Amino acid sequence: MRPVQVGDLLHLKEPDYCYGTGNLTLRVTSEPAALPDPEWVDVTGVEIFWNGQRGTERQVRVRRSALDHARTRNAP
Repeated sequence: MRPVQVGDLLHLKEPDYCYGTGNLTLRVTSEPAALPDPEWVDVTGVEIFWNGQRGTERQVRVRRSALDHARTRNAP
């Protein structure tokens, strides 16, 4: 299984992604990019604000170990 799939909702803590400040909620919009460093994965998605509003699309580098507890799968 891929670490991240299109449609997943990620709830990331500040130390688990680069670069930004504060926690981040991101709805994944494309397949993650492979990186030479196995500790990180590049994820593209739309930021979801605290009130449920959609923000802009952004790309973040996410610590792979954080994905196990940060991910909510989109129901099939």
